[in-house]
Amino acid sequence: MFLSSDNDDEIMTFKPLFFLCPWIISINALAQQTNTPLSFDTAQYTLEEITFKNTPQAVLRLHIYSPKTMQADASSPAILFFFGGGWVSGNHEHFAPHSKYLASRGMRAITADYRVKNQHGTSPIEAIQDARDALRYVAEHAQELGVDTSLLAVGGGSAGGHLALCTDLVDAFDQGKSHEYHPKAMVLFNPVVNTSSAGFGAERLGADSLKASPVHHLTQTMPPTLVFHGEADTTVPVDNIRDMEKKMNALGVPGEFHYYPEQTHGFFNIGRQEGHRYFLETLYETDRFLTKYHFLQGEAFFEPIDELSKGQ
Repeated sequence: MFLSSDNDDEIMTFKPLFFLCPWIISINALAQQTNTPLSFDTAQYTLEEITFKNTPQAVLRLHIYSPKTMQADASSPAILFFFGGGWVSGNHEHFAPHSKYLASRGMRAITADYRVKNQHGTSPIEAIQDARDALRYVAEHAQELGVDTSLLAVGGGSAGGHLALCTDLVDAFDQGKSHEYHPKAMVLFNPVVNTSSAGFGAERLGADSLKASPVHHLTQTMPPTLVFHGEADTTVPVDNIRDMEKKMNALGVPGEFHYYPEQTHGFFNIGRQEGHRYFLETLYETDRFLTKYHFLQGEAFFEPIDELSKGQ
């Protein structure tokens, strides 16, 4: 049911049917779009929406998925997700499947609104500001949101991966605001890491392309980072990701990079392949990574595809 393209803007403009149907609310219903339901329960969550920012173009909200059995005032690890779409289109439901799973596993998962060109007439700069304000809001309101700031991660896909990186690395557009909190881990799906002419987005950022380019601002204090990327990605060149991996290694930053042969941009989304192969593989590795850094406890709800196939 996907109408896909290697162009980042088009990926989210021509969205899969389930992103266009607001009444489809469960991850199992999403999975049935390819006639392959998931074999595990991800309905053990509650959803709350709160406003974190008022802008001239829109009211921006956080969509908070919490474990169903958790008390509202209980503190837990959390991850804040940003959707993809080239800073042009998209919406917070992009990472709803991941958020429902992670909430069912025992942590809070939050998907954030931010301004995009098609809906709000804005540039990537406003998107960066919104992302950083979202993280700042969560950190400043952690007690009322039930978030343990010592275990608050960020994540995102494509342009959303860029915004996740910017919450830690890019402060050139803060307009005097105080941003004292830095994420404690990052989970990135085919992220835009280089917005210079060698990467993606330089034409939209113009003179600000280097200021907004995370790979040009890596630091030794970056948190542990997990990256998934398709080797056939023609939107975000795989060389950009390998360059970031090399630089992070030189800085001594803990990083895990997973490359997928023959996979194009957006390969990780649910419904992209029959059986949701790469959605499940990347979700499993996300679970393993978050467990390694104490955001989750216990075992994943499923085995990786390669392990399952061995028994067939």
